[in-house]
Amino acid sequence: MERTESYEFFFGGDSDAWCQSGDESWTGDEGIHVLGPHFSTTVECRFVSEELPSEVAARSSALADMPKAEDGSEFVINQVSRDQMQTQYGYAPTRAWVTIGDREFELDEAPEAGDWVVLTAPADEAAVLWVEDDGRAQGVDMRTGERVDPVFAFYNGVATTTDGFPGYKYDKVEFDHGSEYTWLACESDGGGAWRNVWDEELGWASEGHVFLTVGLGWCRDFDEFTWNLDRQRSIALTSGEAAEPVAWNETGLDGMGIEVTAVFEIPDYDAEVTIAFTPVGEVVDQDGREWDFRDDPDPTVWTAKF
Repeated sequence: MERTESYEFFFGGDSDAWCQSGDESWTGDEGIHVLGPHFSTTVECRFVSEELPSEVAARSSALADMPKAEDGSEFVINQVSRDQMQTQYGYAPTRAWVTIGDREFELDEAPEAGDWVVLTAPADEAAVLWVEDDGRAQGVDMRTGERVDPVFAFYNGVATTTDGFPGYKYDKVEFDHGSEYTWLACESDGGGAWRNVWDEELGWASEGHVFLTVGLGWCRDFDEFTWNLDRQRSIALTSGEAAEPVAWNETGLDGMGIEVTAVFEIPDYDAEVTIAFTPVGEVVDQDGREWDFRDDPDPTVWTAKF
């Protein structure tokens, strides 16, 4: 009797779903998905059987006449949801492949809406769909839906935002240059903080850590002065294990100063972080002369709770 050999592999796409809500093959209630910064793949329909299901065979000429799998093997079939989650950072190329035991089958990139994978695998060998995003690979077991080597932050709530911070107000910070004196003021409506396991500039956080980004507005440019914040001291974490920022970015705002983001790498278990903003730094006049703080401003303290 003719049988389909093990280690057969087929890949394609279909605009229609191969199962419906409530079907035995439907995985909607199980949340079988793998996520990365630039991809989202959710398995919507899954079949595992010795024979190719008729509803699957009817979808592709490549599958139409396939006989039962050879003894000890089975068909393993996944179709990706046509209603994909939004990726957090937009599109970027990914690498994707399927492993059956120690054999590897390449895909073009992470499967997209409606894409399907059909393979035959020995029942005692794992069949895993892998996606690698920016050098970090995650998999999903095609038989069970269990994630393999997942980035837990995408599934357990670590990568998240906190409530916005109240504003700050520095109405009169005094400076001297020799016998000369001046003062400057700056205020803002507030700021915020968020955590992520991946950063567009820094890549992946080290194992057991996440990036904490603190964002706030700053005046910086005055009529006769420029007030640059100190990148190591002006935004600091006063709780947890973080040291100085690992990154600092300033973005100009039309007529409204700049947006500052300071990025720290912190342990992923720090669910409450105290942040102190003290606008110390360098104040320079239009002639390039640096002015000295009479006294350091008092810190504005925020607590980020995740």
